[in-house]
Amino acid sequence: MNRKIILAFAWTSLSFLSLNAQTYQLDNGWEFQRLDKVQKQAAIKNQGSDWSSQFNIQHVKAENLLLAVHPDTLAREMKQLAKGEWEQVSLPHTPFIEPLTVLHQWQGVCYYRKTITINPEDEHKQLWLEFEGAMHLADLWVNGKHILQHAGGYTPFVADVTGMLHAGKPNEVVVRLDNRNNPLIPPGKPLEELDFCYYGGLYRDVNLLVNEPVHITHPILAGQTAGGGIFVTYPEVSRKQAVVNIQTQVANASVSDKQLTVCHTLYEWTKGKGKGRKVTSMEQTLAISAGNSADSRQQMTVMNPRLWSPDSPSLYILRTEIRDGKHITDTEETRIGIRRFEMSREKGFIINGEPLKLEGTNRHQEYPYVGYAISDQAQYRDMYQIRMNGFNVVRLGHYPQDPSVLDACDELGLLAIEPIPGWQFYNKNQTFIDRTYQDIRDMIRRDRNHPSILTWETTLNESWPPKEWKDGAVSTGHEEYPGDQCFTSGDSYGYDGFDVCYNDWEEGFNRPNKTGKPGFIREYYDYEFGGHYSTTRISRGDGDHALTQNAWNAQWSHNRYRAYYPWTMGGAIWSMYDYNRGCCDNICYSGLADLFRLPKFGLAYFRTQVPAGSYTPAGKMPYEVFINSHWMPDASDTLQVYGNVDEVELLLNGKSLARRRPDNGPSTSEYVSRPDGGNAEHINYPPFTFFGVKWESGELKAVGYKDGRKVAEQTVRTPGRAEAIDISYFESGVPASRNDLLIVYVSLKDARGTGCFGENGQQVKLEVTAGGELRSPQQVNTEAGVASFLVATGNASTLTLKATCGQLTATRKLKLK
Repeated sequence: MNRKIILAFAWTSLSFLSLNAQTYQLDNGWEFQRLDKVQKQAAIKNQGSDWSSQFNIQHVKAENLLLAVHPDTLAREMKQLAKGEWEQVSLPHTPFIEPLTVLHQWQGVCYYRKTITINPEDEHKQLWLEFEGAMHLADLWVNGKHILQHAGGYTPFVADVTGMLHAGKPNEVVVRLDNRNNPLIPPGKPLEELDFCYYGGLYRDVNLLVNEPVHITHPILAGQTAGGGIFVTYPEVSRKQAVVNIQTQVANASVSDKQLTVCHTLYEWTKGKGKGRKVTSMEQTLAISAGNSADSRQQMTVMNPRLWSPDSPSLYILRTEIRDGKHITDTEETRIGIRRFEMSREKGFIINGEPLKLEGTNRHQEYPYVGYAISDQAQYRDMYQIRMNGFNVVRLGHYPQDPSVLDACDELGLLAIEPIPGWQFYNKNQTFIDRTYQDIRDMIRRDRNHPSILTWETTLNESWPPKEWKDGAVSTGHEEYPGDQCFTSGDSYGYDGFDVCYNDWEEGFNRPNKTGKPGFIREYYDYEFGGHYSTTRISRGDGDHALTQNAWNAQWSHNRYRAYYPWTMGGAIWSMYDYNRGCCDNICYSGLADLFRLPKFGLAYFRTQVPAGSYTPAGKMPYEVFINSHWMPDASDTLQVYGNVDEVELLLNGKSLARRRPDNGPSTSEYVSRPDGGNAEHINYPPFTFFGVKWESGELKAVGYKDGRKVAEQTVRTPGRAEAIDISYFESGVPASRNDLLIVYVSLKDARGTGCFGENGQQVKLEVTAGGELRSPQQVNTEAGVASFLVATGNASTLTLKATCGQLTATRKLKLK
């Protein structure tokens, strides 16, 4: 997290004057036109049920396509724009509101434009336009001049517009975006054959950076290997002391030589309070001739450091100042975490000298309807939900995600595996190859200071590229992040050049690792249970039997692969959330939660694997129990109760049915399709399986005991008919705020307040009467008793919602932060 100081300030005690290094966020006041109105209707071929059908790997050699837009094409598009109507929009923005199930994601050309007015005092400063993400071929014009073209929708680009913006008159910025299939732009594979959707638009923030002539460079704009901006590493880390290396590149765009002072001050950082106690400081002189740049390299010693780890995500703020005499010409604050990793087959994963089993999940950055156009708050909510439910690693499949995602990971104690864009596609064309390597460089330059980065996934997912490409990818990663704390990762399949080699995937449930490197299972719990027709892939509306099957698949495979530790450091389930993809005609229901972040039973299984007293973002983990049933008339007579306890008693309508210790049956080498009281010997907390439970309407209660003492309980009730509706939203650690994107739930309740889980297909209408607008349809049907909507908030302080279902109504007002 690098932040320029937005407001001018004076440090009167030191008599230094700041000269206004500023960042202006340009997310409001854009205009938009979509030129292609009709979605492409390409044939969709679903995958099969066998293991091999997962792989539709393409190796091609596309011709050298010219990405530059032909003048005739531009002239035609300008005429079309002149006839069309510009729509007022704000960022993040999607060019097309998709249906819930995306069969043919919109692809085509769209334009954005915005007028920028700058202050007279900024006109002759260094001015940069920073785009955090634009999908996926972007052309930029400023005041009618073409500035650059950027190919790639997941990495940032920065345009130096110094001298091009003028005070006292409007300056026009125009962006042309083309998200049509392009084999030269990673991931490269045609959307209709791709296992995710990449959507479109200016879906991340755009910023105007204003700097003095003497300034800290931007790592993306500088374009230097392992250089540019501020780069912080930790060559020595212990509980007693840590050595912090700080490399800072400073540019002198003035007309005179400079004798500067580069000052670093380290502060503690805490959530809610931000910058706190000063820890230490240091400074160094730096001589730079006019028109050149130079690197300052300083080494700071921190005594008794607060080390970063998933169980104690301690952070610091490193404040960097560039002083020219008594003037502060630039200031940047970088949030850092001090930690050290070791990875080996013998010991597994070691952080700060302590072993840690890696419990992971995969996450696509997709929301329903709007695709990637998600607020920073919404990104944080996903990471919070992941960390709260027992995971200490998230794999950002299959591309670099929004910068706010890693900010959240740093705060929450969530390790991250960050891949470059790719999926089952490799183009032998040198332009494509060059772009994949540039993706590695830009990814590392953007994110190298995040303590949450576990590995850089320097491969093209499931693409089996040639050895020489993989050698180049690994080399590129280590060039960009020198030292022994750069860990690359990727699929092995006979290749052992990555620092972490993912376990191979063979028919059935075999995940060998034939390399000498530490392993990691990047995906499990989904495809091995039936491919496209996997029994893991269920919706909440499919009912309790399906939800139980989903959770059992999670337990069975989790237990099996945990036996591989330590040579396999851990694994990541596929996936945290349901998602859309171009290659299939339905939503992929492999998630532990659905597209609207509503949990399935498997999520409770993973949460209850966390020992009581352990760190969670909400405080210490309590004792918990969870019954995997809504206690409907068709309930199974085999019930599992999950819990981080050592005994569970099950009661029906106040009568004790049984009191059990954890399951201790054997683990089976062959898959068993339903809970059997075993397959739990390698997990932290085996479930409690109760057999022969006869259904009876009423109240089912589980009571958890620790050392004979009651410590937790959960009750489920047979729901009656719907007599009320309730409005809530996916809060997940972040209250509703202004300029936010909220998932809003309208839930059907019976007279006792029990959710009517069996209600599917009931039509619910939601009205936003003040403070926002819908991004979803106004009327949707319930699934498992809940109708889910998407609402964007504006600048108002209150959001007012009204829901209707038949004769039932409800209203709710939310104060927006």
